[in-house]
Amino acid sequence: MPTETNLKPWTVSASKYLIQDRWLCMRADTCLTPTGVKVDPFYVMETPNWVHIVAIDDQNRLLVTEQYRHGSKRMHREIPGGVIDSEDFSPLDAAKRELVEETGCTAERFEQLPTVWANPARQNNRIYTYIAHGTRVVSEQKMDEAEEIKFEFVDFDQILEEIDRGEFSHALLISSVLTAERRLRQEQG
Repeated sequence: MPTETNLKPWTVSASKYLIQDRWLCMRADTCLTPTGVKVDPFYVMETPNWVHIVAIDDQNRLLVTEQYRHGSKRMHREIPGGVIDSEDFSPLDAAKRELVEETGCTAERFEQLPTVWANPARQNNRIYTYIAHGTRVVSEQKMDEAEEIKFEFVDFDQILEEIDRGEFSHALLISSVLTAERRLRQEQG
């Protein structure tokens, strides 16, 4: 447990939206720290919450995707995941939807892992991670028109080695993979 603290949050005296889009809102806040320091502007990115799916098949292999990411202008190996849409009833529903859309897969059982903040210094969104046990392909992919995603099942240790070599390099997904890996090892005894 964290120790007790006397730290207090900042107060916000004004906010102005600089960008308002379905994918991202950028806000400039005028803040005052508890010690009286004015921070102006302080930029906050408002983005929808996300889900990550650590999908494991009956042979304990991990489902890995590969797709182009324009921010880095590179292909990236990842795990399935995406934005929690307003039509999703819950993060679990979003996880099930994203798994089918990106890979055509479903799973026998979903186990939720701890929810984390994407980047609490600048972003307001959270990441919900699920282990999808007993994952199997049941249909064709149902990707968005701008998506092109390849997928395969690989040995879990292979991905851990790719993380060590910097090849599987998406920091937020690494967090989900390593948290799931720890949970799976605990379950195996």
